[in-house]
Amino acid sequence: MRFISVALLLLSTSVWSASPTQTIEQLSVQISPLWKSMRPVCVMAQDAKLQSAVNNRLEFLDSRLVANAISKSVLGALASGTPQASKSSWKKAWNNQAWSLREQLETMALKPEDRENLREYFFKLQTQTPSKERGALVQKIQHMSEALNLSLRQELWKTCHSLGLWQVPQEQVETAVSQRWLKQSKKVEMQLHQELAAFYFYSFRQVQNPELTILANVSEQLDGWVELASLAIQTHFTQLRSQLVAIPLILPAELPNTGQSTDGPFAESPWGSTPSHKLPQL
Repeated sequence: MRFISVALLLLSTSVWSASPTQTIEQLSVQISPLWKSMRPVCVMAQDAKLQSAVNNRLEFLDSRLVANAISKSVLGALASGTPQASKSSWKKAWNNQAWSLREQLETMALKPEDRENLREYFFKLQTQTPSKERGALVQKIQHMSEALNLSLRQELWKTCHSLGLWQVPQEQVETAVSQRWLKQSKKVEMQLHQELAAFYFYSFRQVQNPELTILANVSEQLDGWVELASLAIQTHFTQLRSQLVAIPLILPAELPNTGQSTDGPFAESPWGSTPSHKLPQL
């Protein structure tokens, strides 16, 4: 499976400045293609005799891992769980004029003619470290994208890990999938961080630090919103897994009563362990 690309991660970046609603909706657009790439790995990770037994659970996930399901759930949670004072504060940040510059620069960086330069910039950052000040500013700017993307991928993988669980008490399901996620979390986090950093460094390469500081400060004002949105994503998937493991497996008669599927090393993730040298077409 290929390494996840900057292009896939950032299909929605250029419209994230418009509103919190569009931010969640565009993030949710990634669910279907991500699940499509993960689905075969999730099945192959099961015991051979369990692979056909999870078909009904796969059908359930196919129907639920769609954009409108998570966007509706997360936006509903944000609308009901956000204090009014925070809403007013965050609204000012979303409406700040600095977002128009950010939108323009990010859109330009995603143009097809810039893709080769972006690819080269990614590999350049593997050997050259930006200044500490500039690195801190870019980190603040990319925090929203990185945090939300990581939450989405974490919950997708935990759901993948729960696919073959059976005869496991409901209260132990989240513990089990969290432990398995931890085995690959650092790799996913690092690859996600590196690709997003390359994109944002490239997007703002001609912006001087004083202007970059303004963008960073506006982005930082939304950290509280990002935290609530990430929590809403996690809550949505926790409820989804609860429904998933309640669906009975169609177990072959000869399958021994082991309590759950194998807990050995998980199959290689779709992100792989080394960066790709090619970016797919948008």
